[in-house]
Amino acid sequence: MTGDPINTFNTDTLFSGGAGLFLQFHDIVKPTYLTAIIKLLLEDKPIGLPVDILRHFSILSLIEWYLKRRHWNPLVSLDYYGRYSQLDLDRMLHDTLLSDTSLYRLSPVLNVGRLLSIYSRQHMTFPVYVYTEEEEPGVESDIIDLFPGVPTTYLHGDLTSALSRCDQNFTYIVADIRLLRELVELLSGTCSHLLVASDYRYNFQPNDQLRYNLLSLMREYPYLRLETTSAVDPNDLALSLRDLSDKFEI
Repeated sequence: MTGDPINTFNTDTLFSGGAGLFLQFHDIVKPTYLTAIIKLLLEDKPIGLPVDILRHFSILSLIEWYLKRRHWNPLVSLDYYGRYSQLDLDRMLHDTLLSDTSLYRLSPVLNVGRLLSIYSRQHMTFPVYVYTEEEEPGVESDIIDLFPGVPTTYLHGDLTSALSRCDQNFTYIVADIRLLRELVELLSGTCSHLLVASDYRYNFQPNDQLRYNLLSLMREYPYLRLETTSAVDPNDLALSLRDLSDKFEI
């Protein structure tokens, strides 16, 4: 970002992890998978999964189901009889449901939106990189105007290549703790600040402990700072989702 040096300041010199932000798109920037499930329920088109069990849910109950799901792909949580492979369900989610790119635009911004709004108003200067594992055209088109006043770039694919765009002093906010574990390995020796969402059940073991012990990882990788963060305010999300049925072209 360029601007009047009197009215802007460089967060790299002020904060640990202040050189920029690396954000996982799904479940950190937007709950696009949840929006896809809502449209699926509104369309009432069969996809071979027992989605009817969700139809009587209130918006808040549906959000609770989404947060407490044990699998990254929510369709896996609906495949109670194990009829489909992981690959089949991933294709069903991305190639079928998310082929409607309006889902990205209509999906509400989560808590990170407030953070970036504050940064923008305070004239802080830092880049933001938004990441998905696979290339998703809907993400690229959505982030163009997602965070006004903040330079945002879409990254996808190989994680090592994506990280080459980031400075030594970046903050990384991810939804999936498996991605956090990969980042820890790749960022070893840097002074990076990594946060993982504490809202999602898929990050926890059956005993309610995180799948990876953050304190143990910090002892193993002493320069990294690892923490949890809340990505979702369920009540705010419910308010944002209530009028979605009027926006979908069904």
